[in-house]
Amino acid sequence: MSAISGRANVDARPRSTRPVSLRTSLFVLVAACVLPLALIAAALALAHYRLQRDWLHLDTVLMARRYAAELDRELAAIESGMRVLASAPELVDDDLAAFHQRASAALRGQPVTNYLLTDRAGRQRLNTLMPFGASLPATGTPARLGKVFESGGSVVTDLFTGPVTGKPVVAIGVPVFRDDEVVYSLNIGLAPERIAAILGRHPLPEGWVAAVLDGSGTIVARTREEQRFVGQKAVPDVVQQIALGQEGSIETQTKEGIAVVSSFSRSAVSDWSVAVGAPKAVVEAALVKLAGWVGAGLTLALVLGGWLAHRVARRVSHAVDDLNEAALSLVHGRPVVLPTTQLIEAEAVGRAIGQAADVLARAQHLAHHDVLTGLCNRTLLEENLRRQIAAAKRTARPFVLLAIDLDEFKAVNDAHGHGTGDWVLQQAAARIVATVRPYDLVARIGGDEFVVLLPDIELESAQQLADRLVNELSLPYGEQLPQVSASIGIASFPASGMDARTLLEQADRALYAAKGAGRRRALLHS
Repeated sequence: MSAISGRANVDARPRSTRPVSLRTSLFVLVAACVLPLALIAAALALAHYRLQRDWLHLDTVLMARRYAAELDRELAAIESGMRVLASAPELVDDDLAAFHQRASAALRGQPVTNYLLTDRAGRQRLNTLMPFGASLPATGTPARLGKVFESGGSVVTDLFTGPVTGKPVVAIGVPVFRDDEVVYSLNIGLAPERIAAILGRHPLPEGWVAAVLDGSGTIVARTREEQRFVGQKAVPDVVQQIALGQEGSIETQTKEGIAVVSSFSRSAVSDWSVAVGAPKAVVEAALVKLAGWVGAGLTLALVLGGWLAHRVARRVSHAVDDLNEAALSLVHGRPVVLPTTQLIEAEAVGRAIGQAADVLARAQHLAHHDVLTGLCNRTLLEENLRRQIAAAKRTARPFVLLAIDLDEFKAVNDAHGHGTGDWVLQQAAARIVATVRPYDLVARIGGDEFVVLLPDIELESAQQLADRLVNELSLPYGEQLPQVSASIGIASFPASGMDARTLLEQADRALYAAKGAGRRRALLHS
């Protein structure tokens, strides 16, 4: 009876235990390995999309700044010529007939429509579009030109319809002084086509659009369908965003209804703005393409993993069969030959995950560093600047911001090409890093512009360091290269501002003051 019970105990197996197929287990394992890869790939695709979108925002901002700077230079040049004409002896002597001749002659070779002289009451005293002494329009002169008499400075009007030509035009007015009193406003008419010509100097990528807007948000010039939209208001989203600040970005639609990433930059010499829009379809198409590649890669990984699982299952099954054969040989007293067994690990999945991690790390690095010089970019600079401001507010310790621009750098590109220009930028970056302290933050924010964040430093020491940087960056870069120097603007916390944008703006203003003072120097914001 006991023997029978013992045999029953040997043969019995718990009924709750079900045998599991090795092949099924390996397929589940493959799926479990691919799932993290799918999540990482999805995260990478989303990160790549966001990075591309951020780059698109940055590109439109930089292009808007470029156009705004070009517009400011054009308006400043016109204003400079007008001020010279405003001091003509004919105006001093109030000889308007002679001045009409001088102004008419001055029109030749100028990008302006006409010269117009108005008095304090807004009446036209002469207009080069009409012969001197002819009856002039009693109305139509923009009321904004009256500010010339109030402020004694120059004025740029919004778009209006010229009373003589009946066509859209903008006006620039400068004061005519006599005995320190503004007696006339000397004005010029500027056709929208002249403004559009400024936009045409820098071609945009396919599908992009740029527009110049006056202070009321009216389109003055446009790179596409100009005749259709000049004189109309810009889309409300852009007009509202412009009213909030000097610079910004928004996702909106163009006048044609195309979804775009739109950025704007305000003019420094007028209340005009330049808006640049890039189609969102560019980024979205890249996301769809990337998703396709990710899907194809995941499908390939599943197929390869299934094949490997099948191979491993076969190898394990053969190994088990060989071991069973060895065990049976032992039972039957035959010579036992131990088999050689091998199990192949899923190295491909491990390599794929390592590659994905490398891609993510590179994407994070590229998002915060300049590719050419290896320095921090604007994103990382602003992040560190905000942290420095928060720390300075807690500890009441000052810090300084240096805005650096290479003088005459364009001559290197023009004479020796952009490859040599890139080499000069790399050399300049290396000189900056070698000159500043090890814990100072150096960033390249575009072109030949650099910014240095100097934490925990007194203003006198910062000025000395800036002077050393000017000297180092002004040393020759090569015997055959044009002379390149540097100008530096200095802004300090809290004297120059309490937030990142203000400090950057003040450092920029000090930089332009340094350039205006003759370049190759460092000036403190005042």
